[in-house]
Amino acid sequence: MNFFTGFLVGVVSLVPGISGGTILVLMKKYEEIAFAIAHFRDRKNKWILFCFVLGIFLGSITFARIIELLFFFLPEATMVLFSGFVLFQLPSFMKNESISFRPFPFFLGAFFIYFLSLLHTQSAVVILEYPAITLFFLISFAFFGMIDGFFTILPGVSGSMVMMILGPYFLYKSYLANLSLQTLIFLLPLFFYFLGDMLGFYLGSKFSLFCLKKYRNSFLNVVLGMVLMSAFILLPLPTLEISSILFFLFPLCISFWFCHFLKRFN
Repeated sequence: MNFFTGFLVGVVSLVPGISGGTILVLMKKYEEIAFAIAHFRDRKNKWILFCFVLGIFLGSITFARIIELLFFFLPEATMVLFSGFVLFQLPSFMKNESISFRPFPFFLGAFFIYFLSLLHTQSAVVILEYPAITLFFLISFAFFGMIDGFFTILPGVSGSMVMMILGPYFLYKSYLANLSLQTLIFLLPLFFYFLGDMLGFYLGSKFSLFCLKKYRNSFLNVVLGMVLMSAFILLPLPTLEISSILFFLFPLCISFWFCHFLKRFN
């Protein structure tokens, strides 16, 4: 069951707007996995985490090929789909967390995500040429993995959403989608990314628990601002035309239905 749960988390971890933590809650595995991470030195917990992480890796590889095809044939519609995942989860997030609106932390979170978007490092949604694998590249890729893991554990935030805004999401997704016997070299950057991901997950959990304990409502308002700004940044507004708006209603309907489906399990 831990492997299957990890597999599902790996699948949704590639979908900006849907947090892997949501799947853990639905599968009633959140506390077990969180406890295993906090006490990873225990032999039993090591086996739990091994099955869980293996499931994440295989789930990511499996679904990355589908994401790659979506970006290749329908890049703008895919971005609208992901933006819908973010937007339509906001009402449920606000209700579940009982957030009372505070302007300053909200706009602080929104500005933070806007600032990250200015640091965007990559524009191609489908990678045709891969960067040279150097020590500097591996360290920087591990750093982006740490950012991914850090934001993934924050309530209501998707690490993939932040990675898409920054840019490295597309390279990470392409490594996974094109991994084969002929491209085993891709395992090296993926290994560094996963190392950073695990470190970020650990640091993010510590930071999140501290903020939720000391400054719960302000912290959740920062998260709310981050999520809402992310939804607008993901929308391909500069390329949208009036004639294509009706076409993009279809992916929005899909994201709305999926978020409504998830909400039924809460």
